[in-house]
Amino acid sequence: MSTALSLSELPSPSKRTQATRLKLTEQRIASLAAPPAGVIYIYDTITPSLAVRVASTGQRSFVVVKKINGTAQRITLGRYPGLRLDDARQATRTIAGEIAKGDDPVALRKAARARKTKLSDLWPSYLSHLKQRNRTWRRDQQRWQTEVSPTLGKKALVEVTRSDCQALIDRIGADRPIAANRVAAFLSALLNFAVRSDRLAVNPARGLVRFQETSRSRVLKSDELESLIKAIEAERAPWDNVFLILLFTGARRGSVVGMRWEDVDLGAAIWTIPAQVAKNKTATPIPLTQPAVRLLQQQLERAAGEPWVFPSSIGDGHLVGLPKAWARVLRRAKIKNLRIHDIRRSVGTAMARTGASPHLIATGLGHRSIASARAYVRLAGEEARQALSDAVASLTIASTREG
Repeated sequence: MSTALSLSELPSPSKRTQATRLKLTEQRIASLAAPPAGVIYIYDTITPSLAVRVASTGQRSFVVVKKINGTAQRITLGRYPGLRLDDARQATRTIAGEIAKGDDPVALRKAARARKTKLSDLWPSYLSHLKQRNRTWRRDQQRWQTEVSPTLGKKALVEVTRSDCQALIDRIGADRPIAANRVAAFLSALLNFAVRSDRLAVNPARGLVRFQETSRSRVLKSDELESLIKAIEAERAPWDNVFLILLFTGARRGSVVGMRWEDVDLGAAIWTIPAQVAKNKTATPIPLTQPAVRLLQQQLERAAGEPWVFPSSIGDGHLVGLPKAWARVLRRAKIKNLRIHDIRRSVGTAMARTGASPHLIATGLGHRSIASARAYVRLAGEEARQALSDAVASLTIASTREG
C-alpha cells in the first residue's frame, strides 16, 4: 500500500523555488503531498517541460511550461487522474513541436475555444459583470434580447466581424438612429469584455460608424400643461403622485421611483439622493417645493410602514414600469412626442425663464457634485427652492391661463 510522498522527501524549499524534478510515475503523482498553502510544481525528468501542479486542496493538474516569444508561459493540459501521464507527455511534445515551427500554442488554443464559443455563451458572464457595475443593466439586457441576440447570438465569437456589427447598427439606424448608437456602444462593450477575458484577440465592434445625434430640446408647451396635469390626476395611484413629483422636483425618474423615506426630511423640505442612486455617484441634496412636500405627506399616508416612497405592489422593491403608465397619461392628454425626461428639461427651462442663475438651476435639479451641492444648498438653498417653486408656479399659472 503506497504512502503519500511528503514535502520533507522533496528538495528543500529554496531548491524547489528553482525547480523540483522527479521521474514522474502514476504512483508518485498520486502520492504527492499537498502544500499547506498555495501550489507547488513538480517537473518531469523524462519530459522536462511537463510539470504537475499540486494545490493546497490536493488537486493535481498537468502543466506545460515553455518560453513563447521570449516569455515564459504555463499551459494547463488537464487534471489528474482524468488526464493520464502518458497522454500529458504526448501533449507536451506536440506543444513543443508547435513552438519549434514558430506557432503560438496559447493563441491557437484561445482561437479554438473561441470557435466553440458562441456570442450567446458570453452573455451570462457579461450580464453578471454588468449587474455589479451598472445600475442601468436592464437597458443593456433589453438591447441584447431585442437587437443583438436575434442577429448575432448564434455566431461563434471569432466569426463575428466588423461588417456584421456595422450591418446591425445600420439596420437599426434606418428608423432609430439614437437607438442604433446605444446598441453600438453596448456591442462594443460586450466584445471588449470578451477581449479582456481572453476569449477574443480583437474587438470587431470597436470604432463603428455611428449616426449623428442632435440634443433633444422638447419641453412642455403652455397649452399642454392643463391637459397633462388633468391626465396625471386622473391616473390611478401611485402613478399620479409619481408623475406629479417629477413635475414638482424636476428630478430624474430613476431617482424618484427609488426614493426612500429615510432620505426625505419633510420638516427641512430636503430630499437627499444617495450616492448609489445619484447619476453623479455622489449624495445629492434636493430642495423640495411646498407642492412636493404636501404631495409626499399624502404619499406617506398611502405608504405607511414602507421603506420606499413608491413601493411596488409585487415583492419588496420599489415601483417599476413607468413607460406604460406614462403612455396612458399621454393618450388621455392627447399629447405626442413627450418623454418622461422632458419633464425635467421643462422644469429647468422654466427656472431659467424666471431668472434663476445656472448654479441655482444646478442646485434645484441636483446636477452638481456633493461638494458644490452642499455649498449651494447651505448658502443658496432657500433661493434654489424659491427658484424651483417659481418655476413650478409659472408652469401651473400658464396652464390655468391657457384654460
